Amino acid sequence: MIKETARGMAVHMLTRVETQGAYANLLLQKNIIRLTDSRDRQFVTLLVNGTLKHRLTLDYALRLHLSKPMSSLPHEVRAILRIGAFQLLYVDKVPAAVAVNESVELAKPYPKFTGLVNGVLRKVMDKAWDFPWPDVKRETVRNLSVRYSHPEWMIQRWLKRWGVEETEALCRANNEPAHTWIRTNTLKISREELMDRLTQEGVTVEPGARIPESMRIQHFGAIDRLESFQEGLFTVQDESSQLVAHIVAPKPGQRVLDACSAPGGKTTHLAQMMQDEGEIQAFDIHEQKLELINQSAQRLGITIIHPQLGDARDLPGVKLGSQQRVLVDAPCSGLGVLRRRADLRWQKEEKDLKGLPLLQLAILERAASCVEVGGDIIYSTCTIEPEENFELVKTFRSTHPEFEPVNLVEDLPFELEDPRDIQQASKGMLQLLPHRHNMDGFFLAKFRRTSQ
Repeated sequence: MIKETARGMAVHMLTRVETQGAYANLLLQKNIIRLTDSRDRQFVTLLVNGTLKHRLTLDYALRLHLSKPMSSLPHEVRAILRIGAFQLLYVDKVPAAVAVNESVELAKPYPKFTGLVNGVLRKVMDKAWDFPWPDVKRETVRNLSVRYSHPEWMIQRWLKRWGVEETEALCRANNEPAHTWIRTNTLKISREELMDRLTQEGVTVEPGARIPESMRIQHFGAIDRLESFQEGLFTVQDESSQLVAHIVAPKPGQRVLDACSAPGGKTTHLAQMMQDEGEIQAFDIHEQKLELINQSAQRLGITIIHPQLGDARDLPGVKLGSQQRVLVDAPCSGLGVLRRRADLRWQKEEKDLKGLPLLQLAILERAASCVEVGGDIIYSTCTIEPEENFELVKTFRSTHPEFEPVNLVEDLPFELEDPRDIQQASKGMLQLLPHRHNMDGFFLAKFRRTSQ
């Protein structure tokens, strides 16, 4: 039995991700609360996310010193080798000898493999980054795939769209640590007051430059243990996700529909912008996820959200032309948030993209029928793939002349600088890219109904 140290916990979680398809972020959220030291919690998070992000590169480095394939090793031993190699290659603060010795300790429940773990990791320690990469010209896809630890099918898609330089920049951005962003609950407190409060609680805070409610936080330990969190003064929400409510731009007293609402980050932001006046119908297909919306709304002091169980393709009970604002934050491939979801790149396959546009379009079609004349519909995803974004919106518009694009430049809470972005936004659409905008990859489109 592997000891439940920080490293041991990381091995258990990585094994579950590989063998059961478990979500790393949920495993971390559930398990690290057992660790009392905040430094241990941060270290486990670093090991799990870092090892998952760089898994392909780590395996490439390890295979150079293995006499048998990785697939022949027990899953736990694979995880031990990977977190050992991750510390050796990517974590300067851990002495190399400590990384090797601790990995050997972890392997002791598997006595047949302790010698292998020790020998392989010592060779990784000695060689460091001194090993041959696939040739960048003859094997461009494999070179980028191995160096930046992305599946080859993703690399191929991006190379066709952007070329080598931008693809490499995107991969590099995907491997950067994901910052923690929070949204001020302006129903209860101003951003300036919240910054003061968090500083008093020992949290390092930095106001966001693009979203007026946003700030980046560091050195916070367990967020749910902060008094300011428990009092509902803020919620955790990525910066690009906070942008959505500003594009929806709901007003107090309006009727608003959120077709795919769970876990409720955007829904509660809409309510916040409405000053908790009006009505939001918040749909989701999973009953347990609706409870997350209820819990969040209660903590934030929001009363106008009405969670509804139902498929967004049906939206049972919602009348035609009854809503002034409709948000479709559609289920998607999530390829814009790879730096935030470390395991996602290994859980997706290119064939998964084929069925998603059909689902997304069906949801958008039904949601559009609920918009009143003069009302707006907003479509958003956290992906960067055109089939789910530009091409889908083009298909929708070709059959819905009653909707006209809304110039996003006027709704954005910050100024766009790139001429490509300005041109897009003036036509009612905007694609955010991690390597260009230093935000999660995100897509937004907004249309206004001008006739029945």
